[in-house]
Amino acid sequence: MNVKEKIEKMEDCRGKNHDLRLFRSWLNEYLPGHRNLSKIQVGGTNGKGSTCQWLASLLENAGYKVGVFTSPHLISHMERIVVNHKSIEENEWEAIYDRYESLFSEKQMTMFEMDLWMALDYFLKQEVDVAIIEVGMGGRLDATTALDYCATLITNVGWDHQQYLGDCIEQIAYEKSGIFKPNVLALTTEKKKNCQTVMENVASVMHPILGFVDFPYEKREGMNAFEWENHTYTTSLPSYQMDNLGLALETCHALGIDLEVEWIQKSIDEFSWLGRFTQLNRPYKVILDGAHNMDGIQALVKSISKWDGDIYFSALSDKDVEEMLKILETLHCPITLVSIDSYRCYPLETLSYPLISKEELIERINHPVTDMLICGSLYFIGEVLEKVDG
Repeated sequence: MNVKEKIEKMEDCRGKNHDLRLFRSWLNEYLPGHRNLSKIQVGGTNGKGSTCQWLASLLENAGYKVGVFTSPHLISHMERIVVNHKSIEENEWEAIYDRYESLFSEKQMTMFEMDLWMALDYFLKQEVDVAIIEVGMGGRLDATTALDYCATLITNVGWDHQQYLGDCIEQIAYEKSGIFKPNVLALTTEKKKNCQTVMENVASVMHPILGFVDFPYEKREGMNAFEWENHTYTTSLPSYQMDNLGLALETCHALGIDLEVEWIQKSIDEFSWLGRFTQLNRPYKVILDGAHNMDGIQALVKSISKWDGDIYFSALSDKDVEEMLKILETLHCPITLVSIDSYRCYPLETLSYPLISKEELIERINHPVTDMLICGSLYFIGEVLEKVDG
């Protein structure tokens, strides 16, 4: 099998992850070095990937060698395993897969468990100083929670994956808080009082070192500005990134990592997370953003506040698409839906909006006649980024 075929074989192994104690026992037996890795776990509904990137950037600028495990990928499966902003090479990925293929099959591991396992193996081989691990879904039962951490983070709690996490926000908060561990730092930028109460209740049982992060910022001449350790920083990044940056800064501070002004400024100046407010080099403004649930769409619309162009949207069938479209309608711009090649795609033809193919959208992106905001499913954004020029 080549790499593509091996990935396809992994993709056939989707499903419910194993009991965390069982998964950890496998790690202890076959990959015992995982216990020697210094790790930070990042959970939450939105902003997990961005927070991982902020942490990685800040730590790398401070001289640390940093591994990052995230999912899903946008274009290449290799994006899931990164060291110092460089994805694992296919030959390195294949060597790790081949080493464990029989074990993966014997234990009937899911694709996510295999991805996580391979990331840990790679981080150990690369001798990273810190590994940043993004939760797959939820937290309490997620495979990443089988590991030990020096800090566990929750970005926020919102509506997503209700069929798995529960149909009320308090239940979702409970599932997210399941990553808390005794005497381990637990920070969150979640602001809803009912969700904070759930976290406090979980903390009273799990006894983490819980902290609620408030990261104030303000608009100054169209830029977001904030104070950090007696220095003022400004950024043109969208407002929804500010809490993610604040959580990363507070985590470094709480862990005793001193950050110089120039390191923080360099992280801000160079910050990029593909598919999250990605701007293409076009004569008109073309923005792609993987806002794929209601909270994500609300944050995107709030950050933009005013848009004078067209909007293109696509989503998977497990999302509240009609409510997301209502939020986009508050920008008072033409909305066009885009069909994608996936059985999981929402039946967009049932909605009363213009519908075009992905190929037509790519043609419009390559030859724009107005500003374009393209948002929705990360799968959709990844397919588009793979095909567009530049």
